[in-house]
Amino acid sequence: MKPVRLTMQAFGPYAGREVVDFRNAVEAGLFGIYGQTGSGKSTIFSAMTFALFGQAAKVEQDAPTLRCDSADEDLATEVEFVFDIADKRYVVRRRPEQCRPKQRGTGETRDAHEAWLFNATGLALDAITPDNPGKVIEEKKVALVGKAIEELLGYGAHQFRQIVLLPQGRFEAFLAADTKARLAILRDLFDVSLYRGLAASLKADAETSERKFREERAILAGRLQLEGFESLDALKYGIATADGDLRALQKSEDEQRARLKQNQTALEGARVVEGLFQAAERAKSDLETLANKSQEIETIELRYRAAEKTASLLAFEELVTQAEQDLETVVGAHTTAEERSVAAAQEAETASISHQDEEARAHEIGALAREVETLARHQISLEKSREAAAAAEMADRKLTLARRTLQTSTDHLAALSKKRRDQSEGLKTARLSEAQRLILERRLAALEVSLRLAENVEKAEQDVATSLRQIAGLTDKHHDLASASSEARLAFDHAERRLSDVQALYLAQKLQPGEPCPVCGATHHPDPSIGSVEHAELDIAFRDAREELDKLQSAERDAYTELASARGILSEREDRLAALERPHASSTELREDIATVKAGLEALGPAVDIQAAESDLEQLDQELATEETTNDKHRHAVQQAETEAASASTLLAAMLAEIPEELRNREMLDATFRSKQQVLARRENARRASGEALAKASEQALAARKDLEAAEEIVKDRQQRLTKARADFALRLAQANLTEDAYQRFKSAIVSIEQDRSAVETYRREVHAANDAARRAEDAIAGRERPNLSPLDDGVREVEGALQSAQALRADAAARLGQLNKLLVELAETIERLDRAEAESGPLRELAALMDAKNPFNLDLETFAIGAMFDRVLTAANQRFGPMSNGRYRLERAVEGSGRGRRGLGIQVHDIHTGKPRPTTTLSGGEGFIAALALALGLADVVESANGKVRLDTIFIDEGFGSLDTENGAGTLDQVLQALNSLVSENRSVGLISHVPLVQEVIPNGFYVRKELSGSHIEHRGTA
Repeated sequence: MKPVRLTMQAFGPYAGREVVDFRNAVEAGLFGIYGQTGSGKSTIFSAMTFALFGQAAKVEQDAPTLRCDSADEDLATEVEFVFDIADKRYVVRRRPEQCRPKQRGTGETRDAHEAWLFNATGLALDAITPDNPGKVIEEKKVALVGKAIEELLGYGAHQFRQIVLLPQGRFEAFLAADTKARLAILRDLFDVSLYRGLAASLKADAETSERKFREERAILAGRLQLEGFESLDALKYGIATADGDLRALQKSEDEQRARLKQNQTALEGARVVEGLFQAAERAKSDLETLANKSQEIETIELRYRAAEKTASLLAFEELVTQAEQDLETVVGAHTTAEERSVAAAQEAETASISHQDEEARAHEIGALAREVETLARHQISLEKSREAAAAAEMADRKLTLARRTLQTSTDHLAALSKKRRDQSEGLKTARLSEAQRLILERRLAALEVSLRLAENVEKAEQDVATSLRQIAGLTDKHHDLASASSEARLAFDHAERRLSDVQALYLAQKLQPGEPCPVCGATHHPDPSIGSVEHAELDIAFRDAREELDKLQSAERDAYTELASARGILSEREDRLAALERPHASSTELREDIATVKAGLEALGPAVDIQAAESDLEQLDQELATEETTNDKHRHAVQQAETEAASASTLLAAMLAEIPEELRNREMLDATFRSKQQVLARRENARRASGEALAKASEQALAARKDLEAAEEIVKDRQQRLTKARADFALRLAQANLTEDAYQRFKSAIVSIEQDRSAVETYRREVHAANDAARRAEDAIAGRERPNLSPLDDGVREVEGALQSAQALRADAAARLGQLNKLLVELAETIERLDRAEAESGPLRELAALMDAKNPFNLDLETFAIGAMFDRVLTAANQRFGPMSNGRYRLERAVEGSGRGRRGLGIQVHDIHTGKPRPTTTLSGGEGFIAALALALGLADVVESANGKVRLDTIFIDEGFGSLDTENGAGTLDQVLQALNSLVSENRSVGLISHVPLVQEVIPNGFYVRKELSGSHIEHRGTA
């Protein structure tokens, strides 16, 4: 991950909006974040941590406390972080939970934690704005944004704090931690889930096997005890005994069956004779029954013959009925004509009165007043109907909501049903693909292990080649500096000699015979120097030569130290390369194999948790049942709402019934009311119309009177027809010897004439047949004696009971024998299978025990795998710890515990000066810092190489430099900075968070945080 731009607003000590552009700093490789203590240097990293993971850099700090106390209350706390991963660019924006002033009224409202993640690949940094952040990946939901970022980075907040930011004192604590604490950290950084899962799977399989063997053998013993046997031999003896018992019972059953057959034959003969006597009794009884029905049959015969006469008179009765209906119709028409005549006369009279009224205008004001009064009453009724209308509208809305809810529930129920079918089919498919997936995943895990080995070998080979190139360059550099230093030494000697000669001439001129020499104190001067003293500039040349010599000698020493460090790194890299296991194929070939396996896995689709899918299916069945119940409730609610809506609508209609439809609008009613006031202006027209209406009404009254007279003539004619029809009907009744009452009584029997006639004929046939049957029955029993069946029945039932008992005993014995034989076969097969399975699973259980720390070292497989990765961490750390300690120290694994011991994750430091290892707690403060720094950098290297998804393009180091010495300009701090420069040369940028002046002088580019009363501000600084 490479930081590009960080924007903080009202965050930490930053009251306003601060933008940190990392591009120039990251391009420089090594940069600093400087400022006074408490100014907010570490807050920059805390802002990045919060933007990515929603957490502060300090675990103990809550996100809501990150808001700046001195910020404007209207300015929201927000962090935006633009970062690159390989060739992709992303933007994450986050706001913590915070309070803000309400937009309306007074007081505060609380905004929830929000986050957004965008893909800004292809956008220039200046083009990324709040309105154009890129394509949305996730937004609003904090958990989804966090999950997406962890998938992009390959690590979470805890690992981010461990390997991207090296905070104050954190890795010193890691350096001194025990195996248990160190294991917890490394487990998060290195994916050893394959080994942990393998050990757990083997352990579970072994425990399952042992438990299965114990349970099955316990079941065997329980089955024997349940049958009453102690062993297989006892079971075999019981089978032999059961076989003898079965044979004896079979013989007894055969004897009872023979007795039963004999008794049944005697009983059947007696039953035949008894049947003849019973038939004679039934024939006699049938004759008596038919004799009792003779009177009833005679009555039926009389009834249907009278009904036949009645049916012949129905047509004459129909004529009477038709005449009555015709009379009723014309009477009605007469009544209508009479009513019309009366109405027409009334209308004529009314028209006459109206015409007179119009003429006299006596009733004009009263009529208008009544109309106005009616309209006023309508206004009152319309006002009262508003509440009923509101209630009806509320009932309609409730009905609409209930119907919508029912539809939603119905749709949900259908969706659940479809989902249930889909999940059921998906579960079947998932079970078929799991076996193939397991094979591919194991193959993929093996290939990925081989790929990491291949990448490690190739990287180690590249590192060795890089070191060889560096050593060649450093050797040339040292040789050149050594030559320049030799030449500077010759120049310095020459300048020194020339300066000495000049100084001798100067002193010789000052010598006086007998006076002591200022240099040696002698009073005798036998051979003083002779010459001119004009070369005073030789003193300046001497000082310049000495400075040049010192400078070149220092550079030569630095070059030698750098060359020695590079040779040490080369040696360690060559050792590491030699110690690496070489895979069977190159990384390119392995990647192709991995791509093939992944394609196979991808073709299978995402992995499905079978147990979870089955649980989901059961849960879905419960949801279906619940939803069906809910659907029924919603349907009942719709019915109830429909009833309420109908009632409210009916009530409203009743209240509006007396108001005409066109006047139910208040504006229309008011307009009508006003229009009545204009009637007076139209009274002249009404006066003229009343005359015309009077003439028309008179004409209609005359026509109605004529219609009434015609109707009276028709009524007389229909009355005469009715009288004739009644006389004809009475004559026909007399001819049939029927009275009116008898006719009416026998009308109901007309429908059953055929049924009654058939009943009489059937009776006569049954009497004849019964007489024949009685004669035949008497002939059959003549000369026979009636048998007694009871003793014979008792004898048969007795023998049947005995036979059933014998059969039950024989069946029980046969079932018992079959059960015991089956049990013997099953137990023998099960015992053989268990013995074979226990022998076959022995190696598995032994291997599972070894991987579960049941070994001489008490070491489980996961710790062993992490230990192997930790060895790589120590190797990478020593590549920096050696040069930073002038080759004195080397970190190595320590054996923990006592007695036989256990090789865990302990660390000790090997001191070259003493040739012995010692605990890391014996290091000084500065030594402990550089040891922890080297360990942290080594850990970052191994994490990046072990996890292809993790990219550590930029790391930050927070403080700790104050504990390093700078003696003679070449102390521990210089060595640490030199190691960091080496780290930068390996394509990784490093940000130093420090307040040490020397660090700022050596690494001037970066950022300076200035602390002010109004809040901190960030200044960008370039190289000097």
